[in-house]
Amino acid sequence: MTAMQPTTLKRYQTRAQNFYRTHCGENDPTSAQICAALLACASEYRPNSFSTLKNSLMNDQLARGNRSTATAIRKLINPVTAPDSKMPRKPKQKQIRKVPFEDFKALYKHLHAGGNLDEAASLVLAYWIGVRPCEMRTISVTGNQVKIIGGKKSAELHRGADRTLVIDNSKILKLIEWAAHRMSKCPRSNTAIRDRFRREARALWSRRKQVPTLKSFRHQMGSILKASGESPESQAYIMGHQCISSLSVYGDGRLGTGMKAHVHPADSADLTSIRQPQKPPRYGQGRSLGIIEFPAATRGHWYTEMKSRRDEKTQRTPQRHRGRRFIGEG
Repeated sequence: MTAMQPTTLKRYQTRAQNFYRTHCGENDPTSAQICAALLACASEYRPNSFSTLKNSLMNDQLARGNRSTATAIRKLINPVTAPDSKMPRKPKQKQIRKVPFEDFKALYKHLHAGGNLDEAASLVLAYWIGVRPCEMRTISVTGNQVKIIGGKKSAELHRGADRTLVIDNSKILKLIEWAAHRMSKCPRSNTAIRDRFRREARALWSRRKQVPTLKSFRHQMGSILKASGESPESQAYIMGHQCISSLSVYGDGRLGTGMKAHVHPADSADLTSIRQPQKPPRYGQGRSLGIIEFPAATRGHWYTEMKSRRDEKTQRTPQRHRGRRFIGEG
């Protein structure tokens, strides 16, 4: 069994401790209490979220040395996805992937007016350069170049890429410089900023069923890049991807039509480091998935039947037009 990254275990333990306090009423519940609470709240989670929570509880108990409790949690079956279950699944929340510029301006003014400057700075960075929240505190601006330290890095996985971008609009560049400086000094957590951001968006658009999140603005940047005509390598570089296949997750070129991208890779950017997909699509073109053979008798049967139908139609056609004169006949 491979060793778990310390940061991953810490996230698991934090989530487990929050679950114990919220659903068990104490910080060190028994095995029976954990299992009962987990099954009781299963309908509140999407199947994937339930599995993540279950994994968090199991690893927390292993870290505490409670192997029997971890084994009991591992054996639990989600009652929502169990065979013949009548429990309804929690619907998947729809993500907003298109955000008009008017919405960006309205939300920015709302956050500023309410004194939520950290959220306003996060909005600026997400909308204009499409950075992840985990990358917003390490941005530096020199001249018209914006340097971003890639996020989502660990000792074994390097899924985020460093990049240097050029901004071609002085007003936008000045706004980004303010936002980057603000976030570099921000003591609050990304989770606190994200939650406040969502609450303020709901307060601004109280009648809307869905409101944009910070990730919505990253999707919008992906859409603008896809509609801009930039090469796949350039788009991946701007978004901080190391492989062009990651572009499929973000944005839709149709949602970026008519919108201009004010960001480009710096001349020093090494686009050759952007990887191509190592494997072809699972059901992509160029792959033979097998040959379907039809028995000779079957092929002959259908050929004979279709030929006879065509012959009958040909024989009936002259009879329908018998005795008629057409334009152009003598």
